Amino acid sequence: MTGRDPDASPTRSSPPRAGGRTRVSPLPPPDEVFADWLLSVPHGEDLAAAARRQVELIDARGQSHPDVACLRLLLVAVAGEGA
Repeated sequence: MTGRDPDASPTRSSPPRAGGRTRVSPLPPPDEVFADWLLSVPHGEDLAAAARRQVELIDARGQSHPDVACLRLLLVAVAGEGA
């Protein structure tokens, strides 16, 4: 006995798309990511400092996607002069 459920359907990965590329979920819109981030900042925390930390994370990854650049711009606006 292998421990597998004999009635369970086998797991199959989806075939690659034309050109050999697999389908990737699109990034959520930057304004939604920003709103989610804003709501995740604990009450009473320094919002500008939290935004600067996020900008530093984005910069450290060197992302060049236009949506990431837009998110960074929103965070810089909150971070103020320290960003």
